[in-house]
Amino acid sequence: MASNDDSQGPPEIPSELPFELLLAEAPFGVLVIDSTSTIRYTNEALTDTLGYEPAALVGESLTRLIPSRLQSSHLEAFEAYLESGQRHLDWDQIELSAVHSAGHEVPVVIAIQETPTEDKDLFTGIVVDVSEQSRLERELEANVDVLHELYVIASDSTLSFEQRRQSVLELGCRYLDLPYGFVTEITSAEQTIVDAVGDHELLQSGETCPIEESYCRRTIEGDGFLAVANAVEEGWEEDRAYERFGLGSYIGGKLVVDGGLFGTLCFASHDPRGRPFSDSERTFVELASRWLGYEIQQRRQRRQLERQNDRLDRFASRASHDLRNPLSAAKGRLELARERHEGDEDIEAALEAIADADARIDETLEFARLGGAVTDPQPVALAEAARVAWERAGEATATMTVEDDIEIRGDRDRIERLLENLFRNSVEHGSTSSRTQSDDSVEHGSTSNRPQADDSVEHGSTGSPTESDDAVEHAGTGVTVRLGGLSDGTGFYVADDGPGVPEDDRETVLGSGYTTSEEGSGFGLAIVTEIAAAHGWDVRVIESAAGGARFEIVDVTVS
Repeated sequence: MASNDDSQGPPEIPSELPFELLLAEAPFGVLVIDSTSTIRYTNEALTDTLGYEPAALVGESLTRLIPSRLQSSHLEAFEAYLESGQRHLDWDQIELSAVHSAGHEVPVVIAIQETPTEDKDLFTGIVVDVSEQSRLERELEANVDVLHELYVIASDSTLSFEQRRQSVLELGCRYLDLPYGFVTEITSAEQTIVDAVGDHELLQSGETCPIEESYCRRTIEGDGFLAVANAVEEGWEEDRAYERFGLGSYIGGKLVVDGGLFGTLCFASHDPRGRPFSDSERTFVELASRWLGYEIQQRRQRRQLERQNDRLDRFASRASHDLRNPLSAAKGRLELARERHEGDEDIEAALEAIADADARIDETLEFARLGGAVTDPQPVALAEAARVAWERAGEATATMTVEDDIEIRGDRDRIERLLENLFRNSVEHGSTSSRTQSDDSVEHGSTSNRPQADDSVEHGSTGSPTESDDAVEHAGTGVTVRLGGLSDGTGFYVADDGPGVPEDDRETVLGSGYTTSEEGSGFGLAIVTEIAAAHGWDVRVIESAAGGARFEIVDVTVS
């Protein structure tokens, strides 16, 4: 293989090559090889791409520009083409890596054209550097990956808030290629680190500093975002924050909680960056800051609700104690009187009234406790909750059909109680009344305005409950109760074929104390309303397709 000395000057363009392919001033790299894979010509633009002077390549094998792992496959394919004329690649656009004179690989795209001459075949290649395109593609892929990972972390309910916060810090450090990540809480005078990753001794959890000596003082000013790629070049060298922490690069966003400043989310390094922070990197920090601020706000609200629930529970317990004491004393005296005056109707009536009052106290306390806000919703399979609730409702003569099983998020015990009360309403009134006796259903009511046939279509049933392949059925001979998901995915319904709820009563039937029964407490459907409200749900009462009642529980988080 021939070798060229730089002193011989630039190689001459082979006279047998078409002139238009050999413009020395072409903006793209050009190289020519012969049938032995020997380089016959390169232009100056190829020098810009791969670093070799033309004289250093002419006479060399093309394998000098090919990574060692690809050399044998190139030679085999080229020899096969010379023998058979069959191409194994699209010569109009071949994507591969070329070896730079400095030793690293450069992604390029090559277009090859065969140029027959009188005594030999030559092959001309147009070489285009696609390093920037490849970098942008890699950056785009990394951006998509990091945003997806941020979403996965933020939505992982199996992790505690502290674990998710730590994972976001670790993700940011990895994505930004910065060793330090930290979260601060800021007062008017002081910055406190509340969580951190990295080994910077001043950026550890619990460390404090005056706000005027922190990078974060500038972060919280203006639009609440700061990016410093090179602290010295950007005028930080005399700043008290630089003197204290020595950070050569920094990026941070403000954490807003309840409309006010909480602190900052920051990433940093002792070393300056070789390039400015990209728009994608800024977007990541901004999104992570918004998520963290939202989570802190939610935690504050949950703690406040938990404190309110605790106070309500303590009040209910004390009220129960204070109410039961005089009732217990009265009951004791009446029982003694009954022993002396056996069969006295007044005494028996008084004891029944006390028992009824005791039951009302239980219902009132339950009503208060079930209405406390749900602070830790969990996944709940509606079909399983319905099975438990139906067993508690305890009506063997009725039929309950689960049209489809959906998963919702909430408090399992309270969801079971909500369903139990709805089932009891349908069973108690649907199995003992004709549809003309609709007044009896108002205490335990139900809701719907869609035809029941429509419900079956929505949830995969094409016939009666016994004909539905996907329905879970608890059978009897009385009223039929159906449970399923709403077609728009916003919640679920309970419908029956009982007497229904008069349209004029549908606005009031869900309120506490509403009853048309002398024995009813008026809490049955009010508890349903309270449980729904505790989850942030709403309850609608409409008519079912069978003329009965239908409850629609809406604004539910359905998995």
